[in-house]
Amino acid sequence: MYQSTFVDLWELKKYIMTLKEQMLDAEPIFVKIDELVKQEKFREAYEIIQTENPPESWIIELDSRLKKGDKYKSIKLELMEAAVRRIFGSCELRSIEQPIIAHDKSGAVSVTVVCKLETRYLEGKSFPLVLSGVSTEIVDNMRLLPLATPKASSMAVKNAIKQLGKLFGKYLNNESEELELPIESSEKLLTPEEELQAITEGILAAKTSADLKSWRHLVYSKKNAEQQNLYESKLRQLQSVVN
Repeated sequence: MYQSTFVDLWELKKYIMTLKEQMLDAEPIFVKIDELVKQEKFREAYEIIQTENPPESWIIELDSRLKKGDKYKSIKLELMEAAVRRIFGSCELRSIEQPIIAHDKSGAVSVTVVCKLETRYLEGKSFPLVLSGVSTEIVDNMRLLPLATPKASSMAVKNAIKQLGKLFGKYLNNESEELELPIESSEKLLTPEEELQAITEGILAAKTSADLKSWRHLVYSKKNAEQQNLYESKLRQLQSVVN
């Protein structure tokens, strides 16, 4: 009884902790890495990233989408990105491939996104780290596609960062619980017209500038002037609301 209450309170504390507070919990690890980097012992610094456990306050438990009733452990993307910036100074999105959108006879739609990140110590004076990430999101129908595509992009970035090592949650779970299974039966790619319609719906459905910007790569890769104008108009609208 008391143990259960303690666990609940600890989970609540982790939930209400600020990003700054969670970062402070990892400061001893960051300091060790900083010292090795100053000595230009980059391989040794990277070894710490690969082998150190993440602070307990970083870890959250989420419901598994693959096994109903089970949980899996994860780290929030914003925390992972903050830690990467703290260690490396920056992390560039090297490339993000155009999402592969497919649907099956039941009407389910899958979106797969592949991205590559690159980071390095001391503004390029040492070896580069190129990280690949992939994510597939599945929704029940085409109407939900505008929600699935940005989420797949974010998860691809998260899965790329995880490849840095243990500190970023690479070994938190035995299985890749955060990835949905791709559609396998009677897979069919969307037509160009269906893709344009899905992107348009995504632009219109965006509630914040951050949501909208997740569509930018897709919008400009299509080279459709009407859609680009819609994107820019929506962006100005959202930014004016904030200001």
